[in-house]
Amino acid sequence: MMKFKSILAAALASSIAVSAVAQTTTQVITQLPACGSEAKNSFGVHKEYPAINETNGFVGFKTEDADATGIKERYTLINCATRTLVQVRAEYLLADSSKGLPRGSDMLSFVDAQHKAKKIANEALFAGLAKQQGYAVTTGKLPAPYAKEAARAECGCRMFYPETESMWVK
Repeated sequence: MMKFKSILAAALASSIAVSAVAQTTTQVITQLPACGSEAKNSFGVHKEYPAINETNGFVGFKTEDADATGIKERYTLINCATRTLVQVRAEYLLADSSKGLPRGSDMLSFVDAQHKAKKIANEALFAGLAKQQGYAVTTGKLPAPYAKEAARAECGCRMFYPETESMWVK
């Protein structure tokens, strides 16, 4: 009987451990307005903020990933007519915490300041200002129209500049 109780206790402990692991990986996804979403689990949060109308045919998207390693921020500026993009990235990793923040404090605050100063709806100017602040900058083009990878950008463009959709496919 004692051996049976030991086996039962071990099996119960094992099932509790498996249950705890299963619960920690459960992901909760919340749809936010204006093409945004948030995914949370016990490891961290991935947040795609709502689309921002940057005027003059431009739409912006803030994205933030936070987990035990630190925070990764990304801002993507889309020209809805040409489908060109400028992406600015910053990482604030726990392992690098002694280095502090880049000169512009944090990247999303930098983007907000450029938005208020109306310096975002100019791809070259915005990219240059971001590089001066020490942020990683990438330029490029969206994937093919209606591709899954372009869905969020196209959602924002349709929301603020629906007339540009006819320019995507020529």
